[in-house]
Amino acid sequence: MVKQRNKSQLKTQEISTEDDINKMQLSKLTELEFRAMILMKLNSMCKGINTISKDLETLKINQLEMKNHQEEMKNDIAEIKDTLEGLNSRVEEAEDRISELEDRVEKKSSIQKTKGKKKNN
Repeated sequence: MVKQRNKSQLKTQEISTEDDINKMQLSKLTELEFRAMILMKLNSMCKGINTISKDLETLKINQLEMKNHQEEMKNDIAEIKDTLEGLNSRVEEAEDRISELEDRVEKKSSIQKTKGKKKNN
């Protein structure tokens, strides 16, 4: 019976086969070719590091911008809260005035009713 290999086993086998091939190729290189290959690999790694460094700077800038926008939003929210509190205060004042006027109207109408009754008597 043949064993079936899972993907990770196959991947490991492929990597080890590639490593074996690379080792064989490296052993055939001359000193000058080997050094040139190492320099190319280092150059490639430096480019990768530079790219990562630029990406990191971009992320830092974006993070600062997000913090600034967050502060602006906090300020806007505080301003909106203040405005709403002011509006609520005005509404309460208006309700108080309306209540006072209703009380006055009620007093005047009760006074007029009592005067009307006195005249009729």
